[in-house]
Amino acid sequence: METPRISVVITTCDEGDELHRTVRSVVQNTRGLEEIIVVDDGSEDGSCEALTGDRVRVIRHQDRIGVAYSRDEGSRAARGNVLCYLDGHQRVSRGCLDCCAQLALEQGAITCPDIRDFGVLRWKLHGAQFQMCPQQGYFSARWRQWFQRRRISPVTGLRAPPYSVPRDVYRHIAWSRVLRGWGGSESSIVLKSFFMGVEILHVGGPLAHHRFQKAHNYTTPSDAIWRNQAIIARVCFDDVTWFRYWLPRVFDRHLTDEARTTLESPELQAEHAAFLCARVRTDRQFWTDLLRESPPPGI
Repeated sequence: METPRISVVITTCDEGDELHRTVRSVVQNTRGLEEIIVVDDGSEDGSCEALTGDRVRVIRHQDRIGVAYSRDEGSRAARGNVLCYLDGHQRVSRGCLDCCAQLALEQGAITCPDIRDFGVLRWKLHGAQFQMCPQQGYFSARWRQWFQRRRISPVTGLRAPPYSVPRDVYRHIAWSRVLRGWGGSESSIVLKSFFMGVEILHVGGPLAHHRFQKAHNYTTPSDAIWRNQAIIARVCFDDVTWFRYWLPRVFDRHLTDEARTTLESPELQAEHAAFLCARVRTDRQFWTDLLRESPPPGI
């Protein structure tokens, strides 16, 4: 069996000392670490300037582009055979990423450990389940808070890093290069994974801490969130479903002119066509197999 060579991709924007603590945690607790790639997405606090080490590389954006774009950029630059994604305000237990990376390679799957918050949410979170956002109607997920008897269990969603992806799997489920800002980064990889038949596995035991924040270090306008969610739907679903369901019933009234231009751009249309040719599940299966409900009429 191939030995994990782990490339950790950390996206950050004005994380201050938290970023340095995150990097130290990874270095001290990861045996199979190949490298840490820090994507500095427009920081203004100088937090990335003092990062040093033979295995630490920094990719800098003068201006902020977005989480999904930054993770994809780090993935493209990575040398390891497993990609592990973290935010700039996390800690990992000893062997956490090694365990998740090994299982990811063995199963050709996405893997995620238990998560515990630094602050108010002190209970452990055992993976996530996909759902449609009850308020907005777009893609979301909810945490699993109940104890899992099985060490490894399939889940259908992701809500936050860390999660690990074999490099050979990532190229089939990569983040779209036209995603911008915050919002939809986990939904994108979950939806692509579902349509490509890639499992998401929760691994009980390994633990990561995450500082869940009430507010971000950057603005998160709702227009950008709707834009990213619409991009995910446009890429993953066929034209019939997009024009009969997603566009008129979910996204149309929330899209700016700029978002509409992006949705019909040659770059996105090419990604959409390539993904439809590669996927192994149908639009109907999204409703019947993932949501466990009847598809809308006409789908």
